[in-house]
This record gives sequence, C-alpha cells and structure tokens, in this order.
Amino acid sequence: MDDRRTVGVGITEAEIMDIGLALHCRAASSTPRLYRGLLGRLLRRTMEDEGVRHALFQFIDTLPRLSRGRDIGAHLGAYLDQAGAAGWPRALLRLGEQPLLAPLVKWQTGRWGRQLLCPENARALGRVIGALAPARTSFDAVGEAVLTEAEADAYLARNLALLEWQAAAGVTPHLSLKLTALSPRCDPLDPAGSRRAVFSRLEPLMAAVERHGAGLTVDMEQHELKPLLQDLFLAMLEAWPGERWQPAIALQAYGPDAESDLSRLLAAGQRQGRRIGVRLVKGAYWDQERAWAAQRGWSAPVFADKAATDACFENLTGELLRRHDSLYPAIASHNLRSQAVALAWVRHLGLAPECWEVQMLYGMGEPLRDALAAEGVPLRIYVPTGDLIGGMAYLIRRLLENTAQESVLRQTYVAGADATQLLSPPRLAAKEASTVAAPGFANAPLLDFSRPEPVAAMVQALAELRAGPELEIAPDTPVHEVRNPAAPEQVLARFPLADPAQGEAAVARALAAFAGWRATPAAQRATCLRRAAAAMLAERHHLAALMVLSVGKNWREADGDVAEAVDFLNYYADAMEALAGWWDTISFPGEANRLGYEPRGPALVIAPWNFPLAILTGMAAAALVAGNPVILKPSRPGLLLGQALHRLLLEAGVPADACQLLPATGAVTEALAGHPDIAIIAFTGSRETGLGLLQAAHRPVPGQYQIKQVVCELGGKNAIVVDSDADLDEAVPAIVASAFGYQGQKCSACSRLIVVGDEAAAEAVARRVADALAVWSWGPPEDPAQVFGPMISAEARDKTLEYIAIGRQEGRLLYQGAVPGEGWYAPPCIFTGIQPHHRLAREEIFGPVLAVLAAPDFPAALKLAQAVDYGLTGGVFSRLPAHLALAAREFRVGDLYLNRKITGARVGAQPFGGTRLSGTGIQAGGPDYLKQFLWTRVVSENTQRHGYIGARSTLDSGEASWT
Repeated sequence: MDDRRTVGVGITEAEIMDIGLALHCRAASSTPRLYRGLLGRLLRRTMEDEGVRHALFQFIDTLPRLSRGRDIGAHLGAYLDQAGAAGWPRALLRLGEQPLLAPLVKWQTGRWGRQLLCPENARALGRVIGALAPARTSFDAVGEAVLTEAEADAYLARNLALLEWQAAAGVTPHLSLKLTALSPRCDPLDPAGSRRAVFSRLEPLMAAVERHGAGLTVDMEQHELKPLLQDLFLAMLEAWPGERWQPAIALQAYGPDAESDLSRLLAAGQRQGRRIGVRLVKGAYWDQERAWAAQRGWSAPVFADKAATDACFENLTGELLRRHDSLYPAIASHNLRSQAVALAWVRHLGLAPECWEVQMLYGMGEPLRDALAAEGVPLRIYVPTGDLIGGMAYLIRRLLENTAQESVLRQTYVAGADATQLLSPPRLAAKEASTVAAPGFANAPLLDFSRPEPVAAMVQALAELRAGPELEIAPDTPVHEVRNPAAPEQVLARFPLADPAQGEAAVARALAAFAGWRATPAAQRATCLRRAAAAMLAERHHLAALMVLSVGKNWREADGDVAEAVDFLNYYADAMEALAGWWDTISFPGEANRLGYEPRGPALVIAPWNFPLAILTGMAAAALVAGNPVILKPSRPGLLLGQALHRLLLEAGVPADACQLLPATGAVTEALAGHPDIAIIAFTGSRETGLGLLQAAHRPVPGQYQIKQVVCELGGKNAIVVDSDADLDEAVPAIVASAFGYQGQKCSACSRLIVVGDEAAAEAVARRVADALAVWSWGPPEDPAQVFGPMISAEARDKTLEYIAIGRQEGRLLYQGAVPGEGWYAPPCIFTGIQPHHRLAREEIFGPVLAVLAAPDFPAALKLAQAVDYGLTGGVFSRLPAHLALAAREFRVGDLYLNRKITGARVGAQPFGGTRLSGTGIQAGGPDYLKQFLWTRVVSENTQRHGYIGARSTLDSGEASWT
C-alpha cells in the first residue's frame, strides 16, 4: 500500500495510519464493558459457535413474552436443540432450562440489557449523564413503529419527560426521535395525512424543545420511508425556524443515494440560512432492506458489500467536514479507521471542537470512546432508554452488530486483528461483468409508491378514466352497469349481456377453433402469453386504476392484482414449454414408450370479482397455453378488467375464436357449463355455486362425449392462531391486514382469531388489534390515503350487516368502526367471546368481521382452527420451534403461513388453493395446476425390424411430434 495515497483531496493514508495506530494503542489496553464478566465471556464464546449465537439471540428476542419458569426453560432448550449448539456455552445455558433457575436467567439477561439500555426515569438519566461527562448525550426512547394512537401518545409523553429530566440534570437536552413513532399513520402514499398526524404530536414536543433550546435528531428508518421522513424533517425546519432549537437528521451511508441525500440537506440548509446537523451512520437495517426488496421484486437499496459502505462513509465524512460552515457533522461509528479518517480531516481543515462531533452508542466501544476523548475529540453518546420489552429489537440489533463476523469490535477484542489490518482502506469488490439474466420465472415487481413516478402515473390514470367516454348501448339491449362501489351513482360502463343464443354461438366458435389452436406449437402459444404479460406491465397503472374505481381496491391492492396477473401469464408460459413434446416413460430394447400431454377442448372460465384481473387471467392463461379455446365469463363488477384482458390477449396473437369475452347472466352461464361441447369448467367463487357446477358437470347430457374437467376454487373460513409467546408487534399488523385488507373480501382472509390462553388473554390481543385497526379511516380508494374502502355491492354490504347482527347475539362487540354514509360500506367489527359452534365461527362472511376465540393450549388451538368445513389458508404466530413444526404437520390447509400475514400469495412462491370444501386441492400458480387443463396419452411403438432392434422411433423423427 502506498502510504502517500491521497484520500479525497487533502489527507493521505499515512496520516490515517498514524492517527489510527495512536488511537488503537490507547484503546487496546482495555476491554469493552459488554465483553466483561461472566456474561461477557459467554458472549465472546458464542461468537465462536454460530449455533449458540443463533440460539441465544432467538431466546433474548422471545424472553420478554415469557413469564413462567417452565416456558423460559422450554424456549431456551428448544433454540439450543434447533441450532445444534455445542460446547461449554451450551452446557451453561442449559442450566437455564431448569424451571427454578429460569427466572434467574431472565433477571440476569435484564442486567445484561441494561449495559445497552438506560432505565427510563430521572434518577437513571442523571446517573448516566454524570458517568459519561464530559461527553454530551442524546437520549432515544426506543421502540419500534407504533401500531395505535395510544402507543403514539405514550411515545410523545416519554420524550417530553426525557427533555425535562435532562434539563433537571443541568445539561442542554438532546433527543433522538423516530417520527414514525409519533403516529401509526406514516405512509409514503399519504404524505399530507402523514404530516398532519405526525405534526399533531410534534407541536407540543417542539414547544418543549424550543423552550429548552434543545437539540433534536430525526432518526432514519427503512428505505421505503426515507423520502417521507426527509420531507417531514424539511417541513419541521420551515414550521419551526430560527435558532431556538438545534435540528439534525441521520444519513445512512449504506445507500447508493446517500450523496444525493446529503446534497438535498445542504441545499435546504443554505436556502433557509441555518446550519443543519447530520448524523452520519452506516445503517442498521442492511439485512432487512435486502430481504424486503427481494420480497417485492425491487433492486436492493443498499450496497451489496460492507467495503462499499465503508468507502461511502469515508467520502461523506470528508464532504461533511468540508461543509462544516453549512452543516454540523456528527460522525457516528465504532470503526477505528472511520474515526481515524474523520480525525485526519479535522486536523487537515483545522476545525475547532465546536465545529463537529463524534457520536457513539451507549455501552459499546468504550475503549475507542476513551481514546478519542483523550485526543480532545468532542463526543456525544447516543443513549437508548426504555424497558427491555420495548427495546428488545434495538437490543438484538446491537448484539448482532457486536457479534457479527465483520464487526470491528469482534475483530478487535475477540479475533485479535492486527491494527494495520483494521486501518486498511476498504477493498471494493470488483464489479461483475454484465451478463444476460438466467432464464426462469421471476415475480413481477410491485410498484414502489414511496417514489414520485408511480404515484404520478396512478393519478394520471385515474384522471384519464374519469374523463373517458361511457360505452353507449342500444336502449333495448339488456345491459349491466358497472358502478363505482364507493359512489354507486357513478356509472363507469355499460355492457350488453349475452342471451342463450349468443352463448350457443360462442361455444360453436370455440369448438371450431379447437383443432387449429391445439395444433399451434406450444412455444408459439407461450409467446402469446408473454406478449400479453409485457403489454399488461406497460399499462399496469391504467389497469390498476380500473380496479380502484370499479371494484373498490386501494392502490397497493390493485397493483398487486395486476402483478399477479402478469405472473400467471409468464409462469404458465414456462410451465407449458416444460411439458410440451413426448416424454420417455420406460422403454425396452426394441420398444419405445412415450407420454404426451393433450389439451381437452373448449374451456369456460368463470371468474370472481374480488381479483377481477389476476384470477381471470390465471385460469384463462392456463387453459389457453395448454391449447384449449377459452370463453371468458368475468364477474359483472369485473367486466372492465375482463374486457381489458380480452383485448390484451387478442393483441398478443391469440385468435379471436380461441379467446372470446362473454358477459352473461347466471342463467346463461349455467347453461354454458352444462353444454356438451364444453370440456373444462374453471371456476373460482362461492361454495354454493362451485358445488353446483361440480354436480352438474358430472351428469353427462346427450351429445357429451367426454367427462368434463372442473377446476374449482371455493371459499374459506380461515384462522390465525396466536400463541402465548407470539410477538404481538408482528402479529397485530398481520392480523389487521389479513382480516380487513380489501374489506375482508378475499377467500384467503382471516375471519377467526384464535388466541392461546383464557378469555382475558383473547380479549387483550383483540383489543390491541382493534386499536391498531381504529387508526385507519374507511373511504373512497381513489384517495390513496384510504387503506380500506367499500364492499363490492349493496347485497354484500347487507349480508355483512346481517352477520354483524348475528355477532351481537352470539358474542361481545369489542369494536365497530365508522364508515361513510354514502357508498356500499360495511363497518369493520371485532367480536370476542365467540364459541366454536357459533355461526360467526363457522360460516364464510366475506366482509370485515373478525371472530375471536380462546383455546386453552396450542394443540387445542390447532384443532379449533380446523373445526370448519374449509381448508384454504391459515396462520400461526409462535416462537417455539416445536409449535411451528406441529402446525406444519397438523394444520392441514392449502396455504399455511407462519409468523406472517395469510393473504398476498405470490405465483410460484406460494401456489394458492385449498382442500376440503375450499377447492379440489391443486394450487394455482404451482407446478401441478396446468395439468388440470390437459390429459395424458401414451404411444408405445415396436421398433424391431426382422431382428434389427436399433431402428429409430417414429416419435424421434419429428413426423409425429406433439407441439
């Protein structure tokens, strides 16, 4: 390495090395407090055993929910067994499995946590402030995003108290604040509403901040919230101008857009003529950001390797310190090299101590902190406060940082890395040469509504639909009017409905088209589907807007529906190409045996309104790509989407007679289903209709020369089981989304909440769900601020109201929400005290009604979850491995979700469909679905010719190839 190499403009590697070695010499003489004592030695040893490390962190994460000694012991033992932990740390931890010793483990873990978390009271704050002096402090009332208004009120009260306690201790107060904790309604899709909600609590807090002349740093959170949080921070600068408080915001260096973020902050400060503080951090959500992005099909918003983050951090450090006249740099790191780089810049620029500061976390890296203090570096210690339950996520993140392989603290104090190695410049990974993406299915990315472009496109699409002409139909033609369920007086379109003669003609055209479409090569049919998928993506905003207006889906639900439709087209195109041609079975010398798949014939596709594009597309795509002509019969509320799909398929090359759109009444549809020339009925909808179709299909009529194939997906009465150790911060939002997303109008929706414990425990969980639900208003989904909207029809609303009346008789109405008076709205309701025999516990409601039941133990909860006629979806929230394994074995539903919501299945990832009276057991978007639209035939050929057994099979020649 060339020690003269310049870093940026002005400092060299030699300077960094000299400063770093001096700091290391001071710091290496002592050990961080976290690594001291018996538990410190245990922590150090866990780093050498990944099994113990994994088990320990799982246990600490779960511990706050455990109160009984036997539960503590059971969880600790289960995590150790699951991780395959070995060695003396495991033996020591095994002592905690003993019921009498388990409470001691919980007490000792609390003491350990207090090394990183300050108790939240005046005495504790005063003691910490005194112990850390002369270093300054910033106090953070830790806790994850709040779910209810009461939790947001509590967060405000905690911060007001922190201000007063700091002032009483004789220091200028400083807070680190999470804006999302000031309101449960922080949504990038609703910036105006988010600002109103956050500012309603900021106002009293800022009054106290200005009264004390305090500092306030806005913490940064996940990338999806970053634009909103930055906008809120800049709005704070405008709302509270002047020098009565010290504003600052965190900047995460692990994001490639960090430099542009810094430029924006610099411009804002210069525009307002004030100095903005910037806390430069590397970022605490690296793993989560990559996981979240992968699940949504987005590019990862963080650097792929640590070295790139370190390099960005160094570049930003230099930029911040050079801009010290406009910005107040706070270099937040425990990395020896990072702080050496900062100190080198400070000396190069000749900065006074009041021009900048270093920030470090309470309880971490004290030796480096003391070494920096000895060099005269201005220090501020970030001190989290709160109880262990509220701060557990913070504690786990800090422990993971301290014990990760790349942790500087681990490398320094456990691995014993050489100082020159720690001070080496970041080694950036070589950029991989661009290559063509490997073939294979991938889910379509969901729209990122934290970005302005998708929002603007949706606004434009909705406006264009509003301005578009209505379809004119002759007055004497029977029509169906598609209305906006949020404003039923608005007629969006008028569609003519087919009469029996038109239905008969459609079947005749489909039958005539069968031979030609069957003979079309599978690859060509697959190409048609892929073209339709590409076209669908190109107009996804238009299609989503159609859904918002015609079936009452919110923006995200509507976009998810479009993405799922795209996925079906691409997935089934791949699947058909994989099945095409002749397949070897078992051949012998002189005998070739081959199997092939054949299409069945004309298919009638009957789709529901709740996924008007995705489900219609999925059934139609499977039938078409398999070589079957299709008659599309969309639900009447979904006719606009059916019309759009029909157009896209024809434009993609599917022959018109092989794909027909037939809006029709129930009577005409029933007649079509019984037609002798219809070979396949693909249906998704109600149990009553589906069972009727199954019965009718299996009664042959005159002229019917094959057994009809019925692909049938019906409803559900789905349950989420909440175990006694469940993480309610995860369970509650998942329950709200599963039970009330799209107003409960999904066959996968949660309509039963089963809580392990007594009625009081069930009531407590239900109350928190109710409080979380009460945060959100119900209104027209055209407004992106509205997460919940109307029912699909007046009939659906009235049916829901009938079940609400039944619930009042059977149980206790815990919660009923408010809904608009105009439109087809039904109020969301939660009922407790429901028993297994009640109608609310057994009948599918298809509306925003949640029944809450109690179960004495986990096995009883699983039995209760399955004590219904349906078997579609289910969910479990538990942190005991044995309970999750038991659920995987015994909770027999088509789609079981562990520790996540039970709606939102993705094609290929979670093939969807149920058993019992929820369906025929073959899941859409899975490897077996397409075969329902095909039949198999075998050709066995004798290839011997007068004793010569090497003759080539006819099927190998291409003469009889099946395409």
